[in-house]
Amino acid sequence: MTGLKDRLRQVREHLGETQKSMSARFALGVNTWQGYERLGKLPKGETLARLLELDISVDWLLTGHGNMHLTGNRPGLDAQLLSQIIDGVLTLYAHDGLRPMPTEQGQLISRIYDRLIAIPDDRERRGALRYALEQAREDLFRAVTDGPP
Repeated sequence: MTGLKDRLRQVREHLGETQKSMSARFALGVNTWQGYERLGKLPKGETLARLLELDISVDWLLTGHGNMHLTGNRPGLDAQLLSQIIDGVLTLYAHDGLRPMPTEQGQLISRIYDRLIAIPDDRERRGALRYALEQAREDLFRAVTDGPP
């Protein structure tokens, strides 16, 4: 199975871009995309939302499951919701000083998205997102303080 950095490279090659041109295309720092590919660092929510607009499956990108393109995956992903969840999860990890594997981040993002997408009201959804992130923080804190079994 390929890792996040390999899938980011596949996306770039599919789009016919260089690392520098990907950084420019997404209004990132000049070497940011290079860092994504080299370190396997999770891009910010805005970048992932823009990839979604280009028919790139964020589920595939984060977890390796499914296809690179949305065709054949779950249709109609809500890019704004996904962006909010990704930014919330990245902030959560950064705030607590944790550096989980990108796959772990992707799985958490996917689980939260699956729970929230069924909520039609934006206000309710924002509250549910705050609650989901608080629960995730508690779970992370518990895992860190309990240590390995």
